[in-house]
Amino acid sequence: MKKIVLITFMIVCISVIQICAFSPYVSYNQHFKSVNKTAKIVLIDMNNKTIKPKVARAHEKIASADSLKHMTDIKKTATNRVIGGINGTYFSAYDGSNLPYGTFIEDGKVVHIGNYGSVMGFTADNKMIIDNLNITIDGYINDDMQFYAWGLNHPRTEKDAIVIYTDKYNDPISSKNAKAVIVEDGVVKHIVENQDNLWASKNGCIIVFNQEVKYLVERFKVGDTISYKCNFESKNINQNIEGNVKWEEVTCAIGAGPSLIIDGKITANGSQEGFWESKINTSRAQRSFIGYTYENKLVMGTVSNANLKELAQICKEMNLKGAMCMDGGASSSLYYQGNYITSPGRNINNALVFTEDIVNK
Repeated sequence: MKKIVLITFMIVCISVIQICAFSPYVSYNQHFKSVNKTAKIVLIDMNNKTIKPKVARAHEKIASADSLKHMTDIKKTATNRVIGGINGTYFSAYDGSNLPYGTFIEDGKVVHIGNYGSVMGFTADNKMIIDNLNITIDGYINDDMQFYAWGLNHPRTEKDAIVIYTDKYNDPISSKNAKAVIVEDGVVKHIVENQDNLWASKNGCIIVFNQEVKYLVERFKVGDTISYKCNFESKNINQNIEGNVKWEEVTCAIGAGPSLIIDGKITANGSQEGFWESKINTSRAQRSFIGYTYENKLVMGTVSNANLKELAQICKEMNLKGAMCMDGGASSSLYYQGNYITSPGRNINNALVFTEDIVNK
């Protein structure tokens, strides 16, 4: 019996290798005897530079929800084909706000900040990194650093919060019980207080200072030049070592977690990364994960009824250099070449999608 199981496993592995020899991506199922779980997997060779990772946001907003299928399919253009996608980070699925929790980087710009869990990033040449990432924001008035922002494109109710909104927010912004500095093309155009229905213009931003920090708006005057800079702190992967991926070079990223493997070592400790719910840290549930190999191959997959430690063991047995959880439960979903491999139980806020450029010969 053992010989039959071994021969069957070898045939599956050989088939996957043969398929990958002709295509940079493949879908398959793999059973892991150590935890008695089967993973549904999509393997993508990121050494193929025609393949592009993309963060997909529901309806191109920060706070919205849509199907993984639709968010994936609309990434198709006249010059690419869609490989597939996986659900992204956690979001407020039950209160109607649909606000995400994780970090987004798109086209080299930070679009949303999570500052908990882990983040997976991709450089322009498809190198990958997974680590615990902290992002801070320095704000400049006339080239002098004059303020710090708490967050980006995410409403905050704390009385001392300062939040920057860009046109990526794509929804009305409120300065109720607050003051707002309205910036267009890098210049302060208006300063308002206690107003709703504000919109960030293209190439502009709105900086909202909540109740206890409204006095800081006195530093701004109409006509001042405004800019801000995001600073990256990677907890485990030394950014000064040559060969390590640098966050400043990342052009696409999505944050979720907890991490499963960082730099080849099993982590899988949700409480250390800011997670407190048992359904994330210890309980068995439907899980989504993403990771990468030492050969720069990307793996995204789903596993039913698994806990964090079991999922980490699966990733270790796949010899992944880095891996982390995506949102799970009803959000868990995997889409490949026009079909669901794992069907979701609800619409989701965001996803990670992969396309392949069509090469004209």
